[in-house]
Amino acid sequence: MNTKAILLLIFIGTLSSVGAQSYKLDNASSSLKVLGTSTLHDWEIIAEELNGMAQVSSENDVYSINSLDFQVKVESLKSGKSSMDNNTYEALNSDDYATINYALKEVVSASRNGNNYDLKTKGALTIAGTTKVITIPVKAEINGNKMVCSGEVTFKMTDFNVDPPTALLGTVKTGDEITITFKTEFKN
Repeated sequence: MNTKAILLLIFIGTLSSVGAQSYKLDNASSSLKVLGTSTLHDWEIIAEELNGMAQVSSENDVYSINSLDFQVKVESLKSGKSSMDNNTYEALNSDDYATINYALKEVVSASRNGNNYDLKTKGALTIAGTTKVITIPVKAEINGNKMVCSGEVTFKMTDFNVDPPTALLGTVKTGDEITITFKTEFKN
């Protein structure tokens, strides 16, 4: 068995279950922020509507993640300024692409310290109809029927064919690079 498979089994092995289990993202105890810059000021947008599932199965004490996905409703992204929100929805083409989606493809590496794990993950992120595989470092904590994952990833909007929004007839320009920070809580 290769090292990656062993590390994945260590990570998943603490989910004490027999058979298949579904873990659902708890929106109330989860958070996601988008951080960026502009020619005027730094900005922050908070996602108010998150959704996700993780499917974990076991057979003879061997655990595997069958799937893990996560969605953000585009029009739940709120900055506290309606004009900025509307520019965001337009840039993300929310009429055609109502959600931002992430699907875990693999755990590249994992290290364990008690119930805490440092993971390097790869997954497919879809924004405004464009999908890219990205690497995200994730800290995970598993306690009983709860799995909490947190992390941060930085990329350019243009990587997803999104033109950085502008305002005031183009005099205020959003920087291309954004950082997403998240803390998601999955419960079964």
